[in-house]
Amino acid sequence: MQTLTEKRVFGAKTGVTDIFVSTDSGVAAVTVSADQIGAFGLAHRGSATAVAATGDRLVVGTDEGLLAADIDAADRSADVPDPTFAAIGGDTIDAVSAVALTPEGLIIADGDGVVYRGEHAETVTEPPAWERLGATDEVRAIDAGLLAAADGVYRIDDDGLTNTGLTDVRAVTGIGQPLAATADGLFRLANGWQSIADGAFRAVAADGHGHAHAVGDAGLLVRSADDGAWTTTTPPVEAPIVDLTADRGIVAAVTDDGTLCVTAGDGWRHQRLGLPGARGVAIGGGTDGS
Repeated sequence: MQTLTEKRVFGAKTGVTDIFVSTDSGVAAVTVSADQIGAFGLAHRGSATAVAATGDRLVVGTDEGLLAADIDAADRSADVPDPTFAAIGGDTIDAVSAVALTPEGLIIADGDGVVYRGEHAETVTEPPAWERLGATDEVRAIDAGLLAAADGVYRIDDDGLTNTGLTDVRAVTGIGQPLAATADGLFRLANGWQSIADGAFRAVAADGHGHAHAVGDAGLLVRSADDGAWTTTTPPVEAPIVDLTADRGIVAAVTDDGTLCVTAGDGWRHQRLGLPGARGVAIGGGTDGS
C-alpha cells in the first residue's frame, strides 16, 4: 500500500484511472496514474466471470447473474472506488460468460452461448429490457461489435449475429482494424481474415490509434502505430497473461495468478494483487491531472 506522502503526489500531473480485474475471489479495483500502480481493493466480493467498465459505470458478470454499479470519479484523488451494486439481469440473464458496455447499452453472453442486448435504463438499479440476438458455441469475449466464440468471430448486427469465420477464437477487438486471437494464430480482418502470426494466442487489444498488443505462445506481440509492423517481445512477467485491454493511453494486462501489468508507453510496471484465478481486465474512467 502507499504511504500518505505517496498518495499526495500520486496522479497530481497525469490524473488517476480506474482498472478493474475479475477474479475467482471478486473484482479488484486498482488506481493507476500513467504507469504507476496505486491503491487497490475489492470492489465486489464473490467469484466474477467477466467485467466491463466505462467512465461512470461498472458491470460484473457472475455465475448467478449480472451486477452493475455507478462510479463517481469526481474529487476521488487516489482512493479506490467503493461501488454499490444492483442485480440487473432480471429473470433473463443467468450465468454470464462475457459482457461489454456500449454507448447504447450492454451486450451479454450467458453460459449457454446465448447473446442478449439491453439498452441502458434510467437508473442502474433498473434491469433493462433484454433482446435475444442469437446463440453460438462457447462465448469467450465481446468487444466493439465483435464476439469471440468457439465456432468463430461473430459480428453483432442490428438483426442479430453474423459469423465472419475462424474457429476456436479466444479474444477479439473491433477497435480500429479488427483483430482475433485464436488457437491457431493471430489474425486481422481485411479482405477476409488474414494471418499475422502462427501459434496459439490468448488475448488481444487495440487502442484505436494504431497501437495493438497480443499475447500467446510466441510471446507478447506489439504493433507500431507508425508503420503497422508487429514486434515480438518478452511479456513483463513469467505468469501467463489471460487478458489485455487498452484505453486512456494505458495498456493493462492481467495474469492467471492475479498480477496486474500496466504500461503507458515507457515500460511495464506490475503488481501482485493476491487474487488468483483472474479472468478479465477492464479500464474505466478516472480524473484528469493538473
